[in-house]
Amino acid sequence: MRKVWVQFSGCLPIKFLLPFFILVSLAACNFPLGSPAPFFDPTSFAQTAEFQLTQIAANVATMVGANLTQPAVTPTPIVITLTPSPILSFTAAPPESSCDRAGAGAILDVTYPDDSRLLPGQPFTKIWRLVNRGSCPWNRDYQVVWFSGDRLGTSSSQPLPGKVDPGESVDIAVDMLAPQQPGLYTSYWMLRNPEGKLFGIGPGGNAPFWVRIQVVAVYTPTPTSTPTMTPTPMILASGRFELQPGLGVDLDSGEVTDDEGVDLRLIQSEEGSFWFEVDENAGLMIFGEVAPSLNDCRSAIFSSTRISVESLSEGLNLCYRTNEGLPGSMRMVSVSQAPLVMRFDFVTWLIP
Repeated sequence: MRKVWVQFSGCLPIKFLLPFFILVSLAACNFPLGSPAPFFDPTSFAQTAEFQLTQIAANVATMVGANLTQPAVTPTPIVITLTPSPILSFTAAPPESSCDRAGAGAILDVTYPDDSRLLPGQPFTKIWRLVNRGSCPWNRDYQVVWFSGDRLGTSSSQPLPGKVDPGESVDIAVDMLAPQQPGLYTSYWMLRNPEGKLFGIGPGGNAPFWVRIQVVAVYTPTPTSTPTMTPTPMILASGRFELQPGLGVDLDSGEVTDDEGVDLRLIQSEEGSFWFEVDENAGLMIFGEVAPSLNDCRSAIFSSTRISVESLSEGLNLCYRTNEGLPGSMRMVSVSQAPLVMRFDFVTWLIP
């Protein structure tokens, strides 16, 4: 067998030699067995091999280029839809209402609104319209009772007229009698359950309701007399003072202090309401919007030991008696809240 030498110019990559050897093997397989090999022309063989290798290289390059050139990939947009979680809403349960609680009706004062004018000794019937704001029904075991202020009622307590279910209203009528002396009178009342517990109206259900009347003097003409000089009353103390809860005032001097023995003290009850507490030897009475004179306050009937702050308003005048027995008057100038501060102008007369 002849040896064939093939000379390549340049360097071929190994991946191009494999087709060459395959081509040589195929050519060798075409020789018939047992017959002499035909004349081998190296030049012709080299040209043929070069042509075929060139074609193979072109095909390989085309295949490689086709594999390297990737089609443009258009990214598919990813759409993320967010489904919001349901929002849980919580509704606070309404606070439980207390068993015994009252509220003012659409018309609280059915008869005799505040500052109604009456004659001395005139009988009248005060009617309040209240609503059962609690959770327990009322019956005749419940009573309306006098709480503080002037004792205008002919009786200090009386039962309710009948059953009142929660949410229903009732008209409560109390027979009363106007005092004999002219002036402004206030009587405070509350409800009492069968266990003896007092309750009333207001946000806390602990405020009393009241009747306030003005007793006017009966005019009687007097014969004309020669006018005489009225001496100017002597003033012991006068000025302005401020009261806060827990403080009191000595109306003989106008001194504000928390010491004992004051004529008037501003207090706060356990239920949260505010009151003026009067010394047992002193007295206090609501007079009205007109400033009282010395004679008005000297002849006033002081039956109140406590007066609710809710019954006072700016510009209202009051008569008082100090624990030394001296008359005087005070006028509410202003009031401010949180903290509560009440301001009064006062004058205490010195009587001979």
